[in-house]
Amino acid sequence: MKRNKFILLAVLMFCFSGTLVGQTGPAHLKSWAGRYPTHKRGRVTTSFFKLPEIRRPLSRLLDITDLNLLTREYNVETPIKQIGDYLAVKVCRPHACDTDSAGFAINLQTGFIFVRMHKDAEVRWFGSKGTYNDLPREVLEFLNDFAAT
Repeated sequence: MKRNKFILLAVLMFCFSGTLVGQTGPAHLKSWAGRYPTHKRGRVTTSFFKLPEIRRPLSRLLDITDLNLLTREYNVETPIKQIGDYLAVKVCRPHACDTDSAGFAINLQTGFIFVRMHKDAEVRWFGSKGTYNDLPREVLEFLNDFAAT
């Protein structure tokens, strides 16, 4: 009897797991709007960039050096801003925001991500699908100007 209940429970979990995953998608990330990418509450630190929905595509898109710059070394952060269907954030190296900075945006509908890396005079763009020209003007302006928060 217990075995039958276990099998039934496993089948139900399998059937409904696809439905639950499909409903969440990247849209649930809206709750991060207005918060900093590194969120501390007491002893607990939560990182936006360590969320699986963010970390996995970033790991595929960036090499390890750029990934570490974006997620660890550039630790001066702006609050995450919702701009239409996008969440966007900018980070930079302490005391060097004018030369060493990065920007990140994710489309909450599609999950496509865009990263802007700025080192000295060099600016590089990465996109999981498309190019930075596919970004809405407001998102592009936000990522290009570190002074605008």
